[in-house]
Parts: sequence; C-alpha cells; structure tokens
Amino acid sequence: MLSNSEFLPSKKEFFEFLKIRFASVGIDFNEIEQYLLASLQISKKRFQLNRSKYFTSGDERRAQFSATHYSSHALLLYQLSRECFLKGRIDLAEKIYFLNISTTATDLFYEVDLPLRTGCEHPLGSVIGRAQFTESSSLYFYQQCTLGSNLNSIGKEVYPSVDGSLFLYSKTTLVGDIKISGLVIAAHATYMKDVGALNDCIVFGEYPDLVVKPLTKQIIANHSLFN
Repeated sequence: MLSNSEFLPSKKEFFEFLKIRFASVGIDFNEIEQYLLASLQISKKRFQLNRSKYFTSGDERRAQFSATHYSSHALLLYQLSRECFLKGRIDLAEKIYFLNISTTATDLFYEVDLPLRTGCEHPLGSVIGRAQFTESSSLYFYQQCTLGSNLNSIGKEVYPSVDGSLFLYSKTTLVGDIKISGLVIAAHATYMKDVGALNDCIVFGEYPDLVVKPLTKQIIANHSLFN
C-alpha cells in the first residue's frame, strides 16, 4: 500500500510513536487508523513531489516518513485532520489539529485545501489561514509566516488567492486581497496587505513601502523545489 516509502527509524517504531501522540489527545489508534492510512497515501505523493532531502530518500525518490522530523509531521498531521474533516469526523479533526499545533507549533487549519505541492522547513510559529489555492499551485514556507485575511471596504474578510508558486521566507505576512500567479517570493520579514496582483517577482519590505523586483534565472532555479 505504501510501496516506495521509507519509515524512520523503522515502520514499527514510526507507528508506535504516532500511537503515543494520538493517545495524548484521547484518540484510540483503531478509531483513526483508516483516516491515517488515507492521509499517508496523499502525504506520500506530496513528499515525492518535494525535492528536499528531508521528504524523500534515494535515487528512486522514496517518500520519507520520519518519527522525529517535525516539518514532515506538520504536513502529515494536517492531512490527517483534513481527512477526518472531509469524512465528517470533526471531533477527530479538532483533536489532530490541536495535536499539530501543540507538538509542531504549526497552524494548518483542516478546512484549508492546501495544494499537493506544499512543503515547509522549520515551520515553527507559522499560521496558514484560509487562502485559496488552485490544484496546480504550490506553497513553500519557513518559520513565523502568516497567510490571513483583511477586511475590505464593506467589512468582509478577504484572503489571498494563489494560482502559481508562493515561496515564503521567515517572518513574512500576506493578508487581504493578494492574487499570486507565476512564482512570487516573499523575502524575510516582508509584510504585504491588499497589494492586488503579483506575478513572477520577489518582494521586500513592509506595506505600503514595498519593493518589487523581477526574478532572475538563478533565483528561479534556486526556488524550484517541486517536481
């Protein structure tokens, strides 16, 4: 079922580790096993699309599930909470969502449909809110990143939409009416609010004093992290 995957330190120890974590929030492994297996299948595809050494191993690009790598755990627990949500088990989704925040300090809400090409490194303190992603889009983020809403002129919450590749360096914030296409890179500590359409650029600074620069071939190559 999970062929072309690697479990560290072993498959048995990986699942035993998860059982302990589930028990800490009052979840019996037998109750959640079917949702876990489904989330592992999706996570396998997600990890194999990621070129980082922490998500795959070997020339065959085996999906790597490590019991002690918290970046991959953050994505796995997100997917598990989403699987529970999609199957109507909000009770389990809430507990796994809490478990993810409490153990990885990463806030990935289960109602947000993250694209398959989602990756992260050291995501401590990041909050990925209700942004809208197309199926072909991608997201990569580091620590203390925020995707969230801002109120428009009539008091309605507006969130960013991503129809391209979004790369967030640490301490970046995108809120409100922002439309991403092509490859958009938010440099360290960039703050964007209601900036409208962005395409193939790297952004520096804080709203309203943002600096937007075009991408070079080298920058594009350095930020092409997905297959």
